[in-house]
Amino acid sequence: MLPLGMILEKSSIIPDVLDDDFTPKVVLSLSYPSSRQVVHLGNTLPPSDVSSSPAFEIHTLSTPDLSPTHALASNITYTLVLTDPDATSRVDPAKAQMCHWIATDIKLTPSTTSSGMEETNAYNIIFSPTLTAANVTELISYQPPSPPPKTGFHRYVFILLAPALGRGEQLKKPKDRPHWGYGKVGKGVREWAADNDLVAVGANFFFAENEKQ
Repeated sequence: MLPLGMILEKSSIIPDVLDDDFTPKVVLSLSYPSSRQVVHLGNTLPPSDVSSSPAFEIHTLSTPDLSPTHALASNITYTLVLTDPDATSRVDPAKAQMCHWIATDIKLTPSTTSSGMEETNAYNIIFSPTLTAANVTELISYQPPSPPPKTGFHRYVFILLAPALGRGEQLKKPKDRPHWGYGKVGKGVREWAADNDLVAVGANFFFAENEKQ
């Protein structure tokens, strides 16, 4: 399987959504329990199967030379966002990026081994779609992906964000969903993260299209 960075570049998520120097610090796994669908780095999901917010897990990368930093710690608050860089279509992204979700106040808890011992470098969180299991706060409610007819495939990109300085601040809610409130085509996660002193540490995505093409 190709490294995450190469997959993101191949799909043009780098540089459309993420910077060229994006380096993943975690594995971001997402699924939709109601439809039993899994988000897997560019797979295709029907819009009807992603109508409710997903469950997710955050795991350390297994790469030996990537040790946990401020981007993976139990005392840090994380934010998960979902954006569409292809609104209203990839050919004519007049409303891109479109903000579909901002979930914050995500805390990691130490993993344990089968013997009950805490793993030194592993933190996980399992998120419930009910938003209660992890005391997650929706800054922007989940808007189900619903690509318009005859607009082809849209990329729906999940980004996990961490405080750039290792401490969380009060996040500013985007003024609007289209362009994340910045009023210019292509503006979105990158600008909002910078304004809130956040950095991207994980990513995943899927494709979806309207059945009427």
